[in-house]
Amino acid sequence: MATVRKIFELAAAILFEEKGTDDDFDKYAPRFLERLLVEALPYENMIRRQAGRAALDTVPEIGAVDDTEIDWDDRITRNALPHGLASCFMGDDNNKKAEMVIEYNKFVQALEEAAPAVCDMERADDA
Repeated sequence: MATVRKIFELAAAILFEEKGTDDDFDKYAPRFLERLLVEALPYENMIRRQAGRAALDTVPEIGAVDDTEIDWDDRITRNALPHGLASCFMGDDNNKKAEMVIEYNKFVQALEEAAPAVCDMERADDA
């Protein structure tokens, strides 16, 4: 489990930024994080199912970078989400397009490593 602030700080460390140094980063981080949570939801639910916990229907709404706790697996909150959030902020910098793709790939890889059976189960459901 991690807080929104912790995820933000971990992403900022990847970018060598800190809160208050970039208005866009502070303003858009909650929106980007919420979008990333939607992408990560199937992986979190697979982890929950494997642990015998109830799956989530929705992701939490993120309104600000604060101490709101996200009660998800640490492999997602402390590893995957910071890479995804960092990639979101590299998107508008033409000099960082390659780094953006690398960070997004790290996000996806971390999700797949946290819950590798998700892809297999989704394929089985499609069959």
